[in-house]
Amino acid sequence: DIILSETTKKLFVEILHEHNHADVLRSYGLQPAQKLLFCGPPGCGKTLAAEVIAHSLSLPLVLVRLDSVVSSFLGETAANLRKVFDYIVEYPVVALFDEFDALTKDRGDTADHGELKRSVNAVLQMLDGYRGGSILIATTNYESLLDHAVWRRFDEVIRFELPDVEQIKRVLALKLSGIRRNFETDDKQIASSLNGLSHADIERVLRRAVKEMILSGREFLEKSHLDDALAREYRHKQ
Repeated sequence: DIILSETTKKLFVEILHEHNHADVLRSYGLQPAQKLLFCGPPGCGKTLAAEVIAHSLSLPLVLVRLDSVVSSFLGETAANLRKVFDYIVEYPVVALFDEFDALTKDRGDTADHGELKRSVNAVLQMLDGYRGGSILIATTNYESLLDHAVWRRFDEVIRFELPDVEQIKRVLALKLSGIRRNFETDDKQIASSLNGLSHADIERVLRRAVKEMILSGREFLEKSHLDDALAREYRHKQ
């Protein structure tokens, strides 16, 4: 159900191929990509992509709650991080560090306190020393906030973008499958009207439109339902 650009999709296929043939790589002294950074606007499938990787490789998905990890007390953030890394070294999982920028902000930012700077150093050291069997996935909506030293610690950096018109048509076909409607999902005018929205935004618009169709007693989804739901979406964004 995940819809990506061809470039991003190709990267995912390569990563999964590496892990499905990890023994071959290791026989040559190489490792499959284990530390991944997903960046891009919110609502464009970063978390869903982590779920897809976990499902494809039959690994549990573990969400690392950074609000529980970060502490203002001296040394506590690093201690919490050590517990996380000890766990994922012992148990093979896909570990999702959502909103990673909260943990690895640029150390040159004078607005942040010393403990956060120490936590960045701790993260860098743990990423450098990581030798477990888990896949680490960090996501950020604000890549410009990340400390410069963080980037080179990842095996692959994958950028997620807002869907283009062709991808929006695929979203429409997927999400409106089974819904009776008086328009085609490859209607360029409809897709163009949704251009500039994220995957999550489009899903929300479609969900509102279908609810309105049902509650108004209509048998078919009309373009007018989409127009009303889209207008409501833009009102909320103002």
